[in-house]
Amino acid sequence: MKTKILLMLALGITLFFQSCKDDTTVTPTEKGENYIINYGSYSGDKGSVSAYDTEKDTVTNKFYEGVNGVAMTSNPQYARQVNDKIYFMGNNVDQIFWVDAKTFEQTSNGVTSTDLVKPRYCVEDGNMLYVSCWGGDIWTDESLSYITKFNLTTKKVEGKIALPGGPEGLAIVNGKLYAALNYKDSVAVINLSDESIGYIVTPAVSSYFVKDDNDNLYVSLISTYSDFSTKTGIGYINTSVDKLEKIYEKENVSSSYVNIMAFNKDKSKLYVMASAYDANWQLIGTVEEFDVAGGSFAASPVVSDILGLNGIAIDPESDNIICFVSESTTASGAMRTYSPAGKLIKEYKTGISPFILLSTK
Repeated sequence: MKTKILLMLALGITLFFQSCKDDTTVTPTEKGENYIINYGSYSGDKGSVSAYDTEKDTVTNKFYEGVNGVAMTSNPQYARQVNDKIYFMGNNVDQIFWVDAKTFEQTSNGVTSTDLVKPRYCVEDGNMLYVSCWGGDIWTDESLSYITKFNLTTKKVEGKIALPGGPEGLAIVNGKLYAALNYKDSVAVINLSDESIGYIVTPAVSSYFVKDDNDNLYVSLISTYSDFSTKTGIGYINTSVDKLEKIYEKENVSSSYVNIMAFNKDKSKLYVMASAYDANWQLIGTVEEFDVAGGSFAASPVVSDILGLNGIAIDPESDNIICFVSESTTASGAMRTYSPAGKLIKEYKTGISPFILLSTK
């Protein structure tokens, strides 16, 4: 199954600001497109989509509304393309909904379920979509969380796998589902043939994976308010033996659960998002560069001093660093592109809280 997704995310610093179209009437397109997914505001505006045309170098906002005639009914926590559909994990309302990957038309209602509460992330295996769910107020009861099983053929929820500890990012390797746990110092390993669960102990909680060419995993190791840790950075998991073989320490690795790590084209470098509060309690972000062969972080960030950094990605064609910026939860955000050397190239206006870029090419 061929899944193509390019995740891209946020930062701040305004040079070369690109004022974007705000059209609400958009003709569905048959050709491949890039789509920016905007979370919106939890207590206000729902999510939205911005179309990014790389040939014309433009961004058109309110694309989903233009295609479907109505706004989204949820705030997307994550989105993933599987074959000819793009699936959204929505919250407030909690649901899975989907659109055609080429036209962005939504022709079916979303699915809600008592086994789909606070969905976070998803990954597919065959005709099954596995969804990490918090299940409720996990910060008061860590036993509430689970993995929901959603059948991509029948479009129905087919039960769940109980998984305490707040699963966030997911990855599948050789019939095993790896789940980063945000409330337990471990990575869960679920054997999908019998749904038995094992654990890889980590020095901190985790949130996100990226996979190398050998199907081994880099995992973010983070410190959170509910589970403080002094040993943060990224870990390297050998999936053949399910062992955390290496830990590369780095302060202030972002606690976000999507789009905080991205490889460059040849996977010689891994970019990692970090963020910390300044003296005025403003969250300032950086993009750190990790040399894969050397196993070390560069002495200085490749991009720094970004107010409202919301996630990162790498353009697979140009190798440019793509950042999404969300300085406010009620106003438009921005997508910024930087050269591999960290020079700002361009900024584009987006919807509220941009955090993912999907490529359907």
